[in-house]
Amino acid sequence: MHTKIVVTMTAVALAALVAACGGGGSSTPAPSTTISGSAVKGPVSNATVTVKDAANGAVLGTTTTGAGGAYTLSIPFTGDVVVEVNGGSYLDEATRVSTVLATPMKVVLNANGGNVTGVVTPLTTIAYTYAFGTTGTPTNAAYKTAATNLATQFQLNGVDLATTVPVVTGSVNDYGRALAGLSTYLQQSGVTLQTLLTTAFNNAQSAQFSTAYTSAYNTANPGHPITFTFNGNLISVSGTGAGGGTGSCGVNINGTFTASGTTVPLNLDYCVTGIAASSCNAGNGSLSQALTSQQGVAGAANLVYTYTASCVANPVVTIHLQ
Repeated sequence: MHTKIVVTMTAVALAALVAACGGGGSSTPAPSTTISGSAVKGPVSNATVTVKDAANGAVLGTTTTGAGGAYTLSIPFTGDVVVEVNGGSYLDEATRVSTVLATPMKVVLNANGGNVTGVVTPLTTIAYTYAFGTTGTPTNAAYKTAATNLATQFQLNGVDLATTVPVVTGSVNDYGRALAGLSTYLQQSGVTLQTLLTTAFNNAQSAQFSTAYTSAYNTANPGHPITFTFNGNLISVSGTGAGGGTGSCGVNINGTFTASGTTVPLNLDYCVTGIAASSCNAGNGSLSQALTSQQGVAGAANLVYTYTASCVANPVVTIHLQ
């Protein structure tokens, strides 16, 4: 018994000695990811850029934008991150007046251990809000779906909002024109970006926004007339008491549609996010609330609902519960 105790103590002492001498090796440092990009509303200078772990909000690094809104920083991390821009000032596209950035702007990226681009604009911020609200856990996959849908609504087909730099002066690009139109809309409507972020758009509100934004866009971009039709396929629904989760659900609605005496098949794909995880089923009342918020389809009948745990690539409607 005495010998066994001595041997055990000797082994512990030896292990401690090896560890102290570094004989056990050293831990491998996390791969470094370099994030470079711009903050544009026009270019936002002297703003604080904070990169956070999307899973838990832990701060991974900070830096400051330069005079043209550009920034670069490296973080010892791989995985999904949120890049948030606060403060600083920019030359407003609508008023041409230097303006303090009052509403934080965000974008979600995947830090892949190499070099990635993160452009932060009002449109990336709207996409973030529609994808996750104020309580959802951000993921790059869900964000890209929301951003792609939003870009299509603003007639920026094929434009990656998170990696394409808007050009707002000189040879302005389509992304820059969209931001100028949005700035003019905010000025003409007397609202802020924060107000727009907290507005839940139903079909009627989307129609009103279509008219107002079209007018603002064409005012800001003479010689480039475009008519916009926002169809409400990105909807944020608050006040239901059902949102705030991290799950999503694809809902296919199959039935018939009758108008002017003619009946045709109906097949619609919805994507509902913000529900409780693993709750994508017919018994989830929050899904019913979400679909009711869309006010249904007049003339629809014989509807059959099919629920799947993932959303299709291009749903006709994306609804976020918050």
